[in-house]
Amino acid sequence: MTPDRHRAKPLPPDDRRQEIVKAVIPLLLERGSGLTSKEMAEAAGVAEGTIFSVFPNKSSVIIEAVKVTMDPEPVRTAISQIPTTDPLERQLESVAGILLERSARVGTLVGVLRTLQPDGMEKPEGAHRFVTRSNTAILNALTNLFERHQNDLRVEPERAAVAFLGFVFANAHPLLLAEAKPGAAEIVDMLLRGIAAPGLEGDA
Repeated sequence: MTPDRHRAKPLPPDDRRQEIVKAVIPLLLERGSGLTSKEMAEAAGVAEGTIFSVFPNKSSVIIEAVKVTMDPEPVRTAISQIPTTDPLERQLESVAGILLERSARVGTLVGVLRTLQPDGMEKPEGAHRFVTRSNTAILNALTNLFERHQNDLRVEPERAAVAFLGFVFANAHPLLLAEAKPGAAEIVDMLLRGIAAPGLEGDA
């Protein structure tokens, strides 16, 4: 008797959801809403019916993918691994790169979700609270980084962190053309040095 290649190892529902989402995120980023539930199942190594035994529909899979992508823990871990001996500018360029990549992934997945719910996307229950907690965790990690360089700042570390996040999040706005978006190094340069030409302040 040939074994069923789709028969997956039994897992608790929460673990099964995590495995499915982890497997389909790369495909969602690549294929978008064209990804079928059958292809999701193949990527996760489960039968198609298994997906809908733990998720009510395709949209709920993508909502969970957005939540996983917005999880602040990978960002906090990545920030903690940036060498503290690097100059502040280099550390911030590393952080900007991490956050820009995260924002791009989240933006892509939200865009996929909107194509499946074109008549107005209802926010999942607790979405605002989740986003707030996620952004607060990242803000705290950035504040800790700036606190190590407090003597080099003319504003409080938390204000510097807020300004930095503002630059990065504005850069992720979907109405900005890709070619108009500054990269990590340019974001950091404008944050640290401003946009005014040298001597302009003294001319005011």
